[in-house]
Amino acid sequence: MVGQVGCVTGLVAIVIIALAFGLGRFLDTQFDVKGIFTVLLLVASFPVTLYVMVRISLQMVERAQNRVHQLNQQHQQEANQQEE
Repeated sequence: MVGQVGCVTGLVAIVIIALAFGLGRFLDTQFDVKGIFTVLLLVASFPVTLYVMVRISLQMVERAQNRVHQLNQQHQQEANQQEE
């Protein structure tokens, strides 16, 4: 599960930063400026990337905790049935 979190958040970070870079380069060429939009969008992409990575990580941890809770309940039910 931990490996999945790292892979997913890493991929999301690459996508967000790449989109910011691509959009920045596009806007720079459209408005005939030298890198202003690229720099601004790249700087703005870092807090967005961190926020998305934290949200994804928290959601995956919650899913893992729910799964562990379900497995514990199943083991408890099986143990109760064996006692009867």
